[in-house]
Amino acid sequence: MERFLLFAKQTFKYYFAGTTGVIINLGLLYFFTEILGIWYILSQGIAVAIAITSSFFIHKSWTFKKEIIEERTLERYIKFIIICLTGMVMQLGLTYALVENLLFYYLHAAIISVIIAGTFTYLANRKWTFEIKF
Repeated sequence: MERFLLFAKQTFKYYFAGTTGVIINLGLLYFFTEILGIWYILSQGIAVAIAITSSFFIHKSWTFKKEIIEERTLERYIKFIIICLTGMVMQLGLTYALVENLLFYYLHAAIISVIIAGTFTYLANRKWTFEIKF
């Protein structure tokens, strides 16, 4: 039961802290696309890249802070980037497919993509980057 409570607490923190990344991501996506006139896929790529770094430091210093035994910030950051870039490819591909094939509005497609890719990155980062056993 204690392990489940830890999982639930970390999951809540991850998604709560991840909300910041989503706000940064979608805000920059809108700004780059609507204000600067950049293609929505390129805009989303830039926005995701910026959000990755802020998210790493939030999760390292808050979400998984008590469970991190060894600091190894650079190693963890590289792992985080690898997982997030994988999530970014998932997010970009899904956004593109939803917009171009199913005619979703690009922001709606991005929200759906963020939820799906966010679940993948949470589970992968929890296990590989931050080395949480359960």
